[in-house]
Amino acid sequence: MAKREHWGGRVAFILAAIGSAVGLGNLWGFPYKLYAGGGGAFLVPYFLAMFVVGIPLLLMEYAVGHWAQNSPPGAFGRILGKYRFVGWWLVSVAFVIITYYTIILGYSVVMLWDSLYALFVPDRVMPWQGGVDQAKGAFFGTMLNYESTYALSAPRWPVLIGMLASWGMIYFSLFRGVKWVSKVVLFTVPLPWIMLLVLTLRGLTLEGATTGLHYYLEPDWSKLGDADTWRLAFSQVFFSLSLGFAVMMCYASFLHRKSDINNNAAIVALGDLATSFIAGLAVFSVIGNMAMLSNKPVQEAVTSGPGLAFAVYPYALSQLPAGAAAFSAIFFMALLTLGIDSAFSIVEAVQSSINDNAVGSWRRSWTLPSICGIGAIIGVLYTCGKGGLNWLGLADDLVNGPFGILSVALAETLVVGWAWGGGFAKRMREHANERSDWSLGSWWDVLIRWVVPVFLLMLIAWSVSDFIAGKPGKDADTFAKQDWIFHLIGHIIFAMIPLFFVLFIKGKTEHGDEELGVRKTGTLKWILALPLAATSAGIIWGLTRMAIQYSATAASESTERVATVFEKADLGLASFVVLTIAFLSIFGGLIWCFARAIAAAGSSDVELMEE
Repeated sequence: MAKREHWGGRVAFILAAIGSAVGLGNLWGFPYKLYAGGGGAFLVPYFLAMFVVGIPLLLMEYAVGHWAQNSPPGAFGRILGKYRFVGWWLVSVAFVIITYYTIILGYSVVMLWDSLYALFVPDRVMPWQGGVDQAKGAFFGTMLNYESTYALSAPRWPVLIGMLASWGMIYFSLFRGVKWVSKVVLFTVPLPWIMLLVLTLRGLTLEGATTGLHYYLEPDWSKLGDADTWRLAFSQVFFSLSLGFAVMMCYASFLHRKSDINNNAAIVALGDLATSFIAGLAVFSVIGNMAMLSNKPVQEAVTSGPGLAFAVYPYALSQLPAGAAAFSAIFFMALLTLGIDSAFSIVEAVQSSINDNAVGSWRRSWTLPSICGIGAIIGVLYTCGKGGLNWLGLADDLVNGPFGILSVALAETLVVGWAWGGGFAKRMREHANERSDWSLGSWWDVLIRWVVPVFLLMLIAWSVSDFIAGKPGKDADTFAKQDWIFHLIGHIIFAMIPLFFVLFIKGKTEHGDEELGVRKTGTLKWILALPLAATSAGIIWGLTRMAIQYSATAASESTERVATVFEKADLGLASFVVLTIAFLSIFGGLIWCFARAIAAAGSSDVELMEE
């Protein structure tokens, strides 16, 4: 076997891992969920989720990838051959993600071009100027030709060209291997941070910014009694850190044998959180200004998903008193660079898994262009007019649904936590501690074996329950019924993926697993049985919710006055307390991590001293 590549240094790995974790969802997902989850109160379950689920899972993926020095299929195969299918399950989910993720990057390319064109061509107006409705029309109408249907029309050429440009950027970021990626991330990761900082500083100086920030930060403690708030927090942590994508395990496999694991994971998690939080400041400050200028309540402007990133926020930037085109270009460049790091990390995980585990000699020189080519061909579906965006949304919902990332992450934790009678979890903890700036305790074993699986099972059951309870009634429109049926078919297909790999992936046992000793294990049956049990519970729960939804809806009707025009609001003491705690937690944690890293570099951190 050829000598495995390594990162150019610890900084390169940390930047690459943060670049993978920080993506488009940080910009449009976290701010909206924090707002909907009670503002500053949302940080309570979010921080709990980060430390109970996020960081322990990240540590687990780092430890397994580094121990095996192989991508996910090989890593799980080394534990025991029959677990190899879990690695390919991760890779298959990652490949589905990248087929549509490049479409969203394509949107950024198109709108970056429009911003630059308006910046440098006199009297040129950006398509989304003129009003929120016009901005939505420019994106959903002119660019996408969107309709509520799954029927397709011809590809939208600007989007198709943008997608191909994105694949080109991915290819040239990876074609020379991990050493080249180490250099690429020195540019692509700091750049969006700088641009987000510029947008945040500009937003904070705008009139009406405090009103937007009021809705973002002011705690609504009653939301902590709402179960949805806790679910949003745990799901956001899970998806934000790229857990279950095969990426982090693959990236860790390229680490130097004496590299730190624990401190790196903490730095990546805190860096991801810092980016999300600052992005929220940038978004809500500008939206507050837009609401004031249009004399509309902030609530009408706050949306999640593509509508926020490609319609509402661009319009808000277009209303800036000076430099609208320049700040729009900065925003879309930030969006593009945020996304491209995540995109090429996913492709690297897929191609490394193929190269590491395929029979015969599979070279990067043709594996990488093959993946890019196949991904681009599939992506044409999502560039089509009318229903293209709905197909993209369907794929995203399935990946983030109960039988996508949630189930594959559950499988990961069950294998690591329970393989070899629980001895493998202890082995991974010892492996991480031997080379890290600080050590994990036995509490980590408890989290991986019990706590994290329980939370994942709850999220699976909850997702199934939401799907069942959301079944459209007989009076619903045709598209709503069609959409539910397509999701049902998709969930069934995704549920069959692990069964396919169990049946057709041969479980060849790698050398190295014998050093763990005991071979008896019954983990495989639980990998298949527990998601089934959670699904059954979710179906029962969903049917129960359907039966009482009419009375529940009537009982929950609110008499609270809803604003119809802009109402100025200042930041209260609670908002400043939330802001202070958030910054102290994030940046205080980062300072502590860096201090431990510096101390290690001065004593026994071989990797840092050598590189």
